[in-house]
Amino acid sequence: MGQGFPGISIVQGSPQSIWVPITDGSTIYVGGLVAVDYTAINEGVIVLPDAAGVANVTNHDIPLGVCIGTNRKNPLYSSTYLTEYITDPGAADPHDGASIEYVGVEGPYAKGDPVAMVKVAVIDPCTVLRAPLRKAAIGTAPTVVTATAGNTSGVAVTTGAIDFTSVADNTATIYCRSGNNAGVYRSLDSASTTAHTWDRATRNDTEIGSTWVAVPVRAFGPSTVMFDATTAMFIDVADAPVLAGTARWSIFVYRLDLAEAGNEYVEFRFDAGHFGSYITNA
Repeated sequence: MGQGFPGISIVQGSPQSIWVPITDGSTIYVGGLVAVDYTAINEGVIVLPDAAGVANVTNHDIPLGVCIGTNRKNPLYSSTYLTEYITDPGAADPHDGASIEYVGVEGPYAKGDPVAMVKVAVIDPCTVLRAPLRKAAIGTAPTVVTATAGNTSGVAVTTGAIDFTSVADNTATIYCRSGNNAGVYRSLDSASTTAHTWDRATRNDTEIGSTWVAVPVRAFGPSTVMFDATTAMFIDVADAPVLAGTARWSIFVYRLDLAEAGNEYVEFRFDAGHFGSYITNA
């Protein structure tokens, strides 16, 4: 699973893949992050929830891994999220003949136990993941905006509205998609959706008619993000970055690629603090 796959994939560093049951009534999507619900521990996994508190110190759910398969004999496909999924029919369903036929589970689980399960590529603090950057939906790429005013010093541009309101702390990135500065990445230090500034000048003047893409992710190093709340399959670029980390996941970016429309992605690892059961990130 790499560039072009609709969900999150592992670039390197997964220690192993395991089969695990899913929580009663939950729906899990292939390509989505999963976790054990640490605030209400159950028998299975759930979609990784939104972060709560600084770097999720309130929720404290720990990322377990990425769903890479399900045990449904007849897979279900979501045309909304462009991937397979599985829904647990309820805690009582396995008794006296399950309503769904399951196959393929390996590991210590009984082959005849009719329980909804997912195969998870486990992650740890060193695992590098690749996540699509999308605006609210898996099929919607970050907005490409056109410059309406340039700058003769190469440190600003005015465009149509980007997908989020930037903040003046270099936690977001703007990329020139076309024009005389095509290919340039810069860190935003402006608090606006239309008036963008940065410190390091571009080689050429920024020009009217050039096109740009901005995302609430740093090009490298520490960053804060939100994943899609329903599937945890992508990073939502409609959610502004938060330097303090409030209600955001803390990640460390290795690569940000905004060159191709519809294939924008970021490669990252989670902050190690997200993996301790009894420690905080605050």
